[in-house]
Amino acid sequence: MKISHLFLLLAMVAIFSWFMGHESKLQIKPSGNAIKVGIIAPFSGEHIGKGKSGLQGIKIGQALRPYLNNGDTVELIMIDDQEIPKKSTQALKVLVEEHKVAFIFVFSNSNCVTAIAKVADQYKTPILAVFASHPDITRYSSFVNQFNFDDTFQASVAALYVRDELLLDKVAIVTQPENVHFSYLAKKFAQQFKEVDGEITDTIYLTTTKQDYIKILETLKSKDPELLYLPLDIDYLFNIKTALSKLNWYPAIMLSDGILANVKVQTEYPLNLLDGMLEIDAYSYNMDFTDFGEQLLKQVSLMGIGTQDISLYSVLGMEGYALLIHTMNQCLISNNSRQACINNAIRSTQRFEGVKGLISFDATGKAHRSLTINQINNGQLDFIVQVY
Repeated sequence: MKISHLFLLLAMVAIFSWFMGHESKLQIKPSGNAIKVGIIAPFSGEHIGKGKSGLQGIKIGQALRPYLNNGDTVELIMIDDQEIPKKSTQALKVLVEEHKVAFIFVFSNSNCVTAIAKVADQYKTPILAVFASHPDITRYSSFVNQFNFDDTFQASVAALYVRDELLLDKVAIVTQPENVHFSYLAKKFAQQFKEVDGEITDTIYLTTTKQDYIKILETLKSKDPELLYLPLDIDYLFNIKTALSKLNWYPAIMLSDGILANVKVQTEYPLNLLDGMLEIDAYSYNMDFTDFGEQLLKQVSLMGIGTQDISLYSVLGMEGYALLIHTMNQCLISNNSRQACINNAIRSTQRFEGVKGLISFDATGKAHRSLTINQINNGQLDFIVQVY
């Protein structure tokens, strides 16, 4: 075959491939129908930033993929729970009974999702807990699905990294007993650290932000811990960071997931509050993007949103919406109800492409995805290692 003929053939193949790809998009014509999807999130109060960022991610995903394969759109119905468990369960009832939603995103914490899970089966509507990661959130219901990595995985990885990679022997823990997510992380970290011959010098439970932090830290320091493990809210972290500076004590510090995102979505504390600390998270800023992640980056740019305004909560919202469209498209023709079909489709999902990696679900509704260990510098998560 002559070279000119070869080039002509390749060009024709390229044009045909381009045409087929664009033709498939053109075939999706708006049907005029909308499927109702609920969102339970803190849209007011202390945790408003989490709800706003999660919703931002949903809307970015919606702009990228506005239609199902049959041309239907998604209508979002939002209810503010202020991250209060009682309000979360009330919101669930309203969304199902009054609005007849086909699916519900929950952007609130593990306390709220646990409360929802205990009553969810009576509503038989699939729920995606976008941020919550306590292992019990899927225990009580066959309709609650966990999108974030599990706290058992997070705490075990944190403990093994401190012991086996940092080669540290002694750790002190400070946590919040009223928060099931933080208290569980503290318990599992201590258990795993002891199993690999590490020593927990102290475990302190803070029940209010009005504490004598200088006295607490002096007690911790007297036993010479090499690292502080701090699964805590940012108000507690700010007080601890201030007290550490006054004591002129600078131990290594490891935080739990989402803490930098919480700092980014509020205005009270400076962005450099957490600089130098280690943090477990779903991503870091300098990881490679998947093809889907690159599509989202372009969409963010088209919408005039700066990448500095995208938090962990936004990214999980984008991925969660993409998963919803993926599963809904499998349920356009089904003998089961749409709700049951979507729920089964989520729990059958394998190797779903997220922003920076693959996500699979097991039959209990738990996502299996990687996590990263990062160091916080200048308000960013600098990648250290990814663990599967």
